[in-house]
Amino acid sequence: MNVPAGKTAAPSRRICLGILAAAALAAAGAAHAAEFPTSPVTIVVPFPPGGPTDTTARLVGKTLSRQLGQPVVVENRAGAGGTVGSAYVARAKPDGHTLLWASTSSLGVAPGLYRNLAYSPISSFEHVGLVARSPILLVVRASLEPDTLQALTAYAATHKVSYGSAGNGSINHLTGEWFKEVSGAKLLHVPYKGGAPALADMLGGQIDMTLETITVVRPYLESGRAKVLATAGAARSPEMPNVPTVREIYGHDFESYSWTGLVAPAGTPADVVRKLNAALHAAQDDPELVEQMKAGGQEVIKTTPSEFKQFLAGDTRRWAELIKRTNTSLD
Repeated sequence: MNVPAGKTAAPSRRICLGILAAAALAAAGAAHAAEFPTSPVTIVVPFPPGGPTDTTARLVGKTLSRQLGQPVVVENRAGAGGTVGSAYVARAKPDGHTLLWASTSSLGVAPGLYRNLAYSPISSFEHVGLVARSPILLVVRASLEPDTLQALTAYAATHKVSYGSAGNGSINHLTGEWFKEVSGAKLLHVPYKGGAPALADMLGGQIDMTLETITVVRPYLESGRAKVLATAGAARSPEMPNVPTVREIYGHDFESYSWTGLVAPAGTPADVVRKLNAALHAAQDDPELVEQMKAGGQEVIKTTPSEFKQFLAGDTRRWAELIKRTNTSLD
């Protein structure tokens, strides 16, 4: 289009309409965030009620409710290693009122374990933020002879040593297989239908070892019925400064945590995600919540949405590689 000198072309009607539409969408998004939440917020926990994951979600939900000015309801949708509830949230209306209590099992491990997963941990969600993490501990029955991880590895070379897990593909199973890989220890895996029966059999002497968070095993460590040989954390725990890490003993990049976080369905407005992240951070600064989490062996972790997304991409990749290397399956 030729424009005479000294004149400018009038914008076309189509361009003007496009600009107006974009401005309207931006204004609508800002208004949505300002009004959010307009009704109770539901946090879907993809595991049964009563467990450590559920308990933590309820603690955080109570504090989050005060920050958002609306009730926060915890809804349990258990099944298939957390994938049932996760798929439900992935399909939910993307308005910020339905959130997933994400975890190592449901978003970190599941993508490498299930062939036809109904969601992607990255593209199916908007990532609000990490909530907390707790390192996996390598725990043995008190009557077992070895008192150190090196002694356990040597002992397993001449004795039959077994470890129990919550089932094939569970985080404690994968951590156990990873430990075998880095240490060369000869351990027999015994899968159970849940972590509780595995722990009960270890305490009863039917198996020798299990891998759990401090929340689960603390009473038995304090009573002397079990002993912890190492932590799978990146560093020693302030609660157990004399307990070494697997990493410092064997020199590998060994790190296994049970973590939790909050995600929303993909397409949730960015302003709503930012508002949820700010509310989560405020909840994480609450002294009462921090103390409750600490008492449960949980370390509060604050991230931005992008940092959480980046963390999750790396965590998913790491577990998928381990699953492939160890030929782990659900069977």
